[in-house]
Amino acid sequence: MMFNPDVKVVKLLKALNNSWRIKIVELVINSSPISFSAIHDHLENQIGREINRGAITYHLGLLVQCNVLDRVLERNPGERTYSSYDVTGYAMEKLEALGLLIHEDVDG
Repeated sequence: MMFNPDVKVVKLLKALNNSWRIKIVELVINSSPISFSAIHDHLENQIGREINRGAITYHLGLLVQCNVLDRVLERNPGERTYSSYDVTGYAMEKLEALGLLIHEDVDG
């Protein structure tokens, strides 16, 4: 019997093998869709210090490339373009299957 891993799942797991990316995915799951600025501000508030925007851009880009997040570019007339992020259906399905995503029962 030959072991042949699903390359997409391996990429997803590698993308999640970082504490910053885990924090970003948790935030996006709980607040999606969410803008780049909101992600950046939340992480800065969470750790209590400034975070380089380039670092956040790098981590978000990797999560998009690995099909964990979707990036949507939005533009309002006369304003600049901004990005918002949401978790992909694929990532939600795999996170649930791997037991990494647990839905809390709100009714208790």
